[in-house]
Amino acid sequence: MSKAKPGIIVGLGLGVLLVLTTLITAVTKVGFVGCCNCLWPIVGGCLGTAWYIKSAPARVRAGDGAVVGLVVGIVGGLIDLVLAIPINYFFGNVALMEAQIHQVAPNFPLSGLAILVVAGLIGFVIFIILALVGGVIGVPLFEKRKGDEMPPPPPPGGGYAPGS
Repeated sequence: MSKAKPGIIVGLGLGVLLVLTTLITAVTKVGFVGCCNCLWPIVGGCLGTAWYIKSAPARVRAGDGAVVGLVVGIVGGLIDLVLAIPINYFFGNVALMEAQIHQVAPNFPLSGLAILVVAGLIGFVIFIILALVGGVIGVPLFEKRKGDEMPPPPPPGGGYAPGS
């Protein structure tokens, strides 16, 4: 199985979770629910790697897990980027974000929808990084094969007892 298949399928699930969390946060205005958006990519990267490990013919390395996590993060992050901006705009989170940013930095050059787009792009990059980390973490958690160990050296004398 290629690394893309589990990455894309788990990435679709990740995108749905990210959008649902964004929607719940936007509707209820309960900010701490949005903290799950940092957990989902890590879990998604781990799950994508676990799925890849189950079908991989040889021992999976951390780099393989990173690739699967990268695909998970890109797919999930793109879904969130495309859907979270309209959700936040529709539920009036632009004004809230703008007020918070201008409270900290009164001369901040962006406003309105531009703030949502920049925040979405930053979130996209963060989701990719977190899913990649999750993919790397998934390898030692789920890969139990011992394919890379060297066999022990033969005993001295070729393994034959003297006088045989």
